[in-house]
Amino acid sequence: MNRIFLFGFVFLLFPLNSSFGATPTKFGDDVFIFVQTTVRNADGQLVVYLESTKFTDLNLSEVKSFLDSEVLRAKDPIVTIDGIQYQVIRRMQSHTFDTTDLVASTILAKTVDDKTVMLARFAHDGYPVIAGDTLQSMWTFIRPVA
Repeated sequence: MNRIFLFGFVFLLFPLNSSFGATPTKFGDDVFIFVQTTVRNADGQLVVYLESTKFTDLNLSEVKSFLDSEVLRAKDPIVTIDGIQYQVIRRMQSHTFDTTDLVASTILAKTVDDKTVMLARFAHDGYPVIAGDTLQSMWTFIRPVA
């Protein structure tokens, strides 16, 4: 009984976000990341809405490399906040499901040499999808202008 109580007490000493292995991003970091995910059924009705700034897997060096290549594709706005310039990069991912499934994470990945490299993953409780449902994830990245 003493061991169980001690384990429970020690577990409570750790911060909650560390207990689940989530890495939060916050404004002012090298890169602030915010993802919004929606799922709509075939009739266009909203089924799921999720958002997060915390990621269970975050490959920051690969994210920075990805953003460096992405800025060459589009003209992304630069905003000034408290005298500091930030670049705002927004990218949309879409997918229409053709089978029934359970989705338990939102993932941003890229392909390098025919291999998938995970950049960021937002794990959540999951949601069921059926054929015809459409997922859209809006990824927003904010980083200081060098």
